[in-house]
Amino acid sequence: MARSKATQRIVEAAVTHFAAASYDGASLSAIAEAVGIRKASLYAHFASKEALFMAAFEEALTKERAFADDCFADEGSEALPGSHYCQALVRRFGEVAHLRFFLRASYISPVTLTEPVDALHETYLAQLKAHFLDKLSRWEKATITPTSTQVSRFGEAYLGIVDSLQVKLIYTTAELAESRLAALLSVFEDSLIHHLDTDKTS
Repeated sequence: MARSKATQRIVEAAVTHFAAASYDGASLSAIAEAVGIRKASLYAHFASKEALFMAAFEEALTKERAFADDCFADEGSEALPGSHYCQALVRRFGEVAHLRFFLRASYISPVTLTEPVDALHETYLAQLKAHFLDKLSRWEKATITPTSTQVSRFGEAYLGIVDSLQVKLIYTTAELAESRLAALLSVFEDSLIHHLDTDKTS
């Protein structure tokens, strides 16, 4: 359902506010002030703080999924599949409020919202995995087509890299996350090439 302009402004302000504060630390009064309305007026748009949080999370998820589509579409067949998106996460984390909110909420969600947040986060991970596998099938360094068993393993391994990177961004610094990512991608690329070459000659 399309949102009204007023509702959309509230959601965007909530994304920014939740990105800077935890759910418990977030203030509905501050969100209302950011859009120039009274706190009581928020309840004409959202029944509760939880409802506003979920709307903000869905907004952030939508933007991040769109960015993922664009990022993978721009990745050439010579690049390690999925590497551009991971590198973009590091670059954007400090600059993009909806990304910071999306990642933090995905791993540190309110107890009462863990189930719906986890379900939505899984749709994002499934999208990344599908993009990765599509790129893997056309990767220039792949000497053979991976088997179905390999595809499953490689896809899960890629999500493991994404997961490690996201947690590192949330709890440490972009510099440490970048260092961790460089090591993981190097080992991952070597592993992909080794397994594909080995399977070709075995």
